[in-house]
Amino acid sequence: MATTRREFVKRIGLGAATGLALGHTLSGQRVQAQTLAHIASGNFDNGIMQLNQNESARGPGPKTLEAIRKHASKRVGRGYAPDHVNELRAAIASKYDLAENNVLLGTGSTPILEGSVHAFCSAEKSLVTSVPTYSTSEQTARKIGVKVDAVPLDAGLYVDLPALAKLAPGAGLVYVCNPNNPSGTVHGPEVIDAFVRGVMRASPGTIIHLDEAYIDYTDPGAMETALPLVNEFKNVFITRSFSKAHGLAGMRIGYALGHAETLAKIRSSWGMGDVNMLGALAALTALSDSEHIEWERQENFAIKTFVIKAFREMGYEVPYSHTNHLFVNLGMPASKFRDACLEHKILVGRDFPPLENTHCRISLGSREEMEQAVEVFRRVLA
Repeated sequence: MATTRREFVKRIGLGAATGLALGHTLSGQRVQAQTLAHIASGNFDNGIMQLNQNESARGPGPKTLEAIRKHASKRVGRGYAPDHVNELRAAIASKYDLAENNVLLGTGSTPILEGSVHAFCSAEKSLVTSVPTYSTSEQTARKIGVKVDAVPLDAGLYVDLPALAKLAPGAGLVYVCNPNNPSGTVHGPEVIDAFVRGVMRASPGTIIHLDEAYIDYTDPGAMETALPLVNEFKNVFITRSFSKAHGLAGMRIGYALGHAETLAKIRSSWGMGDVNMLGALAALTALSDSEHIEWERQENFAIKTFVIKAFREMGYEVPYSHTNHLFVNLGMPASKFRDACLEHKILVGRDFPPLENTHCRISLGSREEMEQAVEVFRRVLA
């Protein structure tokens, strides 16, 4: 079921185009030939293995790729009112048994995170968040002068929900990434349920944002979506993304599920961008392809298990991850490890304060990539 970049290129005919272009001598055609050969080889990043952005190394599923190919026609020239966007919103609403005004689309999750801070935080209403975690909400708050109450992860690198709850009264927004990026740790449904109910009792005016970007990578039974809490509480919303397990990071599609009034405030406070025609079609196809998502989860699980085992054999501490990345305690600055790996053309994650002097986030690539990467890690850490 896997589709590699090379196989995709062959499928859409670029391999043939490369061969034809190589037969010509004009300089422009040579450039075209070199570009197509570069794409066909799967070398998109100057030969550097990208293990730093938590993207899917396998990309979209075959059904999604085929849908994109079929719809990549001159119709895209008539896209000011793009096809499939309303259809995508309706499909998401149907999937979760919601009304369409309970769904907010964005060009990735980023504008939704930015918009929620603009909508619910102010000089008087702080943002409560964890550190380290996905940082868009915190960065947005600091940029506009909102007070940030940042709570360190607990000793097991879990989001410290009791500490967040203590700071919630009077806050404008509480952000919880579950599973958490970068630590990969996850809280189960009972814990999230108790946390939300506790905050709503103590501070019913506070908004709770539960970011479920990595939910499709979690082990079975490790967590459940917080959608029942969204249905019960007006001030709770969740976000999801097509950038992770669905493999559509380059298409930029995210969405929020919540009360219509809550989502309207986010939409009116910040631009959500315009989901494009091919992106909407790709997301619509990926949304219904549950077979591919389960395959992606299992493939990621196998790769994750292999890499965790390798680091533990080397004597390094790795919290068990429910995402497509690991947060390894190397006992050295992430920058030092990153520079050493880059000498071998492997790029790993950026710094994540306050743990940048001990931990490094490593995104999980394909099986072949991670087999190569582990050998480099062994040499670098020897």
